[in-house]
Amino acid sequence: MVAGLLVFGGTASAQEEVGTVHEPEPTAEPAAAPAAEASKEEKKRGPYYRKVQGWLWLEGFAGPSSFDPDQFGSLDFAGTNQNAPRLKGPEYGFAIGTAFGGPFFLGWFYRQADYGDYKLLKTGIDMQGNLRFIPYVHPIFRASIGYAKTFNGNPYGSSLTNVDSGGVSFTGGLGVRIPIVRWISFATTFDWTFVALSLRGDEGSSWISGQQFGATFALTFHFIGVRRN
Repeated sequence: MVAGLLVFGGTASAQEEVGTVHEPEPTAEPAAAPAAEASKEEKKRGPYYRKVQGWLWLEGFAGPSSFDPDQFGSLDFAGTNQNAPRLKGPEYGFAIGTAFGGPFFLGWFYRQADYGDYKLLKTGIDMQGNLRFIPYVHPIFRASIGYAKTFNGNPYGSSLTNVDSGGVSFTGGLGVRIPIVRWISFATTFDWTFVALSLRGDEGSSWISGQQFGATFALTFHFIGVRRN
């Protein structure tokens, strides 16, 4: 009887051992790619992602400038020509506009230069292209067109009285833009401007045309969409 029980128990144990199948443990998937992607996205969301972005740009700028008001066409009242001196002075202003979430800025600008004897005002449409394929230093080009006038004096001093002026300006410039943090960037450009002014005074009226050179240093604040790629 005891021997039979031992034989039965041994047979059942052997059957259990034979029927047991040990499945291999699943192999863990490599996590290198997801980790790298997560790191890239985290970098884009960090404050120091080196690519300017944003839909709304606010820019303030200042720099030295020089202005020769009749370089290309001098004053002519009743057959009498006069030449205005070339003067140097600071220029400052601001711009506001949109970059449409990309590298091209379109907005409105205001600039004012102080040349001591008079001031030069320019305002109009400003356009910029920022070449963002270079991540830390973006080459930029800019162009603007707008209204121009002198006030608080005139380029010819006391030889003209009761003078009113108005005209147009065209500007082209090249430079670089450097992202500081995600929402702030610094830019510097060298600008050349053609200025044509109509002067009207007691002595008569005449057009003059000249040029302005300037170095612009700008601090730009970027808003709305700055965390998008």
